[in-house]
Amino acid sequence: MSNNPEEEVLAGRRSILAAFETGQPIRRLLVARGSHGEAIDAIVEHARTVGVPFDLVDRVAIERAAGGVKHQGVVAMLAARAYAEFRPLLQQPNPFLVFLDGIQDPHNLGAIIRSAHAVGANGIIMPQRGGISGVTAAVSRASAGAADRLPVSRVGNLRRALDEARDAGIWITGLAPEGDREVSEIDFRGNVGLVIGAEGTGLRRLVKEGCDFVARLPMARPEAGSFNASVAAGIVLYEMFRQRQVAVAPQ
Repeated sequence: MSNNPEEEVLAGRRSILAAFETGQPIRRLLVARGSHGEAIDAIVEHARTVGVPFDLVDRVAIERAAGGVKHQGVVAMLAARAYAEFRPLLQQPNPFLVFLDGIQDPHNLGAIIRSAHAVGANGIIMPQRGGISGVTAAVSRASAGAADRLPVSRVGNLRRALDEARDAGIWITGLAPEGDREVSEIDFRGNVGLVIGAEGTGLRRLVKEGCDFVARLPMARPEAGSFNASVAAGIVLYEMFRQRQVAVAPQ
């Protein structure tokens, strides 16, 4: 692993290809001797094209660099990640934003980013404190590269960010089991934002108060509890996508 705290280690062919394709700042590449295949060839070609140095190393060295993560024979050292500015996300035409209130698990965060990217969201907004520290290598892997394609912004105060979004004409829906209406009752065809709460604790009070609507997902068996954060996000994001597709479909 890298000793540089500003450096991120990324492992896995798909994640590293996505990093090259989206212009992530790769400082160095390690490729295990004997690794082959289209993805490895493409990664090496990208490295040669943009001048990223790469070394052929033995399996012991690459296992050590990957830190126990499944690497598929390739590891990249990235410079510190750049995050998107928040206010420009509000100025996009017909914005579709996802706000995250304290998500803790990197796999949940990665899965939410992947779903948001798949359905056409314009950006992810997360607090600088009170959840996972940011888009780590584990998050990037769980997102299957979407974290390098979808703008991610970190803000100092999520409630203030929600207030700014509402002032910009964006209607904010928070997702909570105690919501006063079902998700399907909300019109997501305009300028919209969705807020997903932390695993276990859900939306904080001040964040919930910053939402225009608080909606719930109905369940056939309430005794099952609630959906996992990333599963719930995926369901609602697809409903938002479905409505927005219908809105632009030719009549």
